Amino acid sequence: MNQHMTNSIDRSIILLFRPVLTAGIIIISFGIICVWIGSTTSIITSPKEELDGFRIIGWRFLIGGIILISLAYTLKYYMIIKYLWKQLQYKRKPEQNKFSDWYKP
Repeated sequence: MNQHMTNSIDRSIILLFRPVLTAGIIIISFGIICVWIGSTTSIITSPKEELDGFRIIGWRFLIGGIILISLAYTLKYYMIIKYLWKQLQYKRKPEQNKFSDWYKP
């Protein structure tokens, strides 16, 4: 990949960050409302099964929203994570010391 393609991919990932983050926040708030409705019996007088259903759906939305937000942050900082991972995997030969790869004029 050339530099132009890499820059356009980076821009598209950064542009997608805000909508994905917003969607995650909306999903989490909907999940909180569902869990709240499922845990209070004074608001809705319905069978226990329906309240348990609200609680289960709410927890699923909460987990999905948290995963979506973590994915958004991971994609935004993907290049930094990729660079740090390459730095951790860099291994020298046993006979080299830490100064052997410095530039020598």
